[in-house]
Amino acid sequence: MSHLHGPAAADRATSRQPRAVVSTATPAYRTPGPVGKARAVVVVTAALLAIVALGAAHAQSFDASTYYQQCLRFEAGGDLETARQSCLNALQIDPGNVDATLALARIELELGMTGSAEQRLQAIQDKTPSAEPMVLLAQAAIQGERYLEADGYLQQARDRLAKQPNRQLAAKTAYLQGEADVHQGLLNQALSAYGQAIDQDSLNVSYRLAEAQLRFQLGDPVSARDQLQAYMKLSGDTKNAAVQSLLGTTAWAMGDLATAAGELETALALRSSRDTAAQASDLRKLALIYYAEGQVDQGGLALREAARRGNLQDLLVSNGLLWLLLILALVAVHLVGESRIPNTTTVEVMEGPQEWSVGQVYGILLASVLLAGLAALIYSLVVYGNALAFFTPLQETEARAVFYIALAVLLVSLTWRRVSVNGWDPTDRLFGSGEQALAGLGLGVLMLAGMLAYLAYAPRGGLLGPFYLNLTRLTPLVVAALVLIPLTELFFRSFVVPPLQRRYDGAIATIGSASLSALALGTPVLLLFVYGVVLAEVYRRRSNGVTPLLAQLVLNVGLVLAVAFNAWARSLFLR
Repeated sequence: MSHLHGPAAADRATSRQPRAVVSTATPAYRTPGPVGKARAVVVVTAALLAIVALGAAHAQSFDASTYYQQCLRFEAGGDLETARQSCLNALQIDPGNVDATLALARIELELGMTGSAEQRLQAIQDKTPSAEPMVLLAQAAIQGERYLEADGYLQQARDRLAKQPNRQLAAKTAYLQGEADVHQGLLNQALSAYGQAIDQDSLNVSYRLAEAQLRFQLGDPVSARDQLQAYMKLSGDTKNAAVQSLLGTTAWAMGDLATAAGELETALALRSSRDTAAQASDLRKLALIYYAEGQVDQGGLALREAARRGNLQDLLVSNGLLWLLLILALVAVHLVGESRIPNTTTVEVMEGPQEWSVGQVYGILLASVLLAGLAALIYSLVVYGNALAFFTPLQETEARAVFYIALAVLLVSLTWRRVSVNGWDPTDRLFGSGEQALAGLGLGVLMLAGMLAYLAYAPRGGLLGPFYLNLTRLTPLVVAALVLIPLTELFFRSFVVPPLQRRYDGAIATIGSASLSALALGTPVLLLFVYGVVLAEVYRRRSNGVTPLLAQLVLNVGLVLAVAFNAWARSLFLR
């Protein structure tokens, strides 16, 4: 058998072999056996699991970081709701992310979700050496009006900052200390703390505004204005609505109406369309400034716009509306009383001292209110050159004190004269005996406690109205007003109750007396009405004017002493 060599032999050999044999002989296409197939499945499965695990770990790390960075960007841009959701997404992927938890707590505090933020912060406060958890816990405590607790957190924050300095956190710590001090009435300490915050972070507008607002409330509008102008010069920020609004208010208080109007108009233009409460506040100020400048049309327009932007719920429970409702109730009581009086033509002739009439009561009250208003107007024009000082920040306290002083003097003088003209001994008829003096002192203590509780627990700014005089600054006029106002009890109880009771009945006399005293003092009208009912009923049952007079005196003098010697009481009058 001959052997073939060369290309021809190779071609012939190839052509003689079946294709199936050639395919089977190729190693790449060899069909594996049972053992090989199992081994291949295991290898492929392991490889896939390793790839998935590595990919999941990589995706987890990448997504948590991405969500956290998004959270910070949205927070910086002011979109807090979206920022919160991004932080929640980051924590869902990586629950142990301390930075994301801190950011989420910070955002929730800004959104008013204090409880949730506190729980997150307490869970991580020991997991980081940073002072931020303690700073945020202090912020939450201040929002919850737990100021002593806030002091403790702030001290812990300072301890951590001593080991790990951070200028921004140090500034916020000082600012929050100032906030806690203000609410505890430690006003000088608060000013010092705000100053430290500004030194650490001079471009933070919140710190500047806080210090300027406190200086303004303490009666120093010049320092408040200088602080805000220094911020604007340093930062170049001329488009902050809150800064412009406070600048306008300080100018208004200093009597510079043109500048005040310009600043408030700028603030109004810078306000967000959603910030209706701030818009309404600016418009109310502008309306009064326009009126003071004699621009009646512009003032009316601003007032209408303020009403359009006002909160209906606030209006429905406001002191002003309650004041009007009390007037209507007083009129209704009189109408009901008159409807019960039978018609008679009998003329009764009386000898000796004569009783005074309901008409004489209203005549004296109306004359006293008008003359006291005139006295306040003259004082406003002479001292401030401002006919509307009664409604102007800072100036209003002194103008109102003048009004109350004049009202007390006029009511007592005219009442004394009428009682004397009618043939009575004014001392005996108006004061009565001094046997119930101790009862008046005790009642006054209860009224003082009630007033302090109202000022402490009513919403800050008082939807039902603050106390009728701002006692933040105890000027001579303010103290004189508080000492003289109790004398009005001789009119509202000893002079008002007898003719009302004689003409109608005891219940109408009590309600009428309480209504008139609450309307005259003005605010908080609801609490003053309740006090008036108590005092009128005490007088009606005992016919003793000393008891309500002493009760009112203890209330007013007690407030003066509390504000003068107690920091907490002083903080209640910061509006």
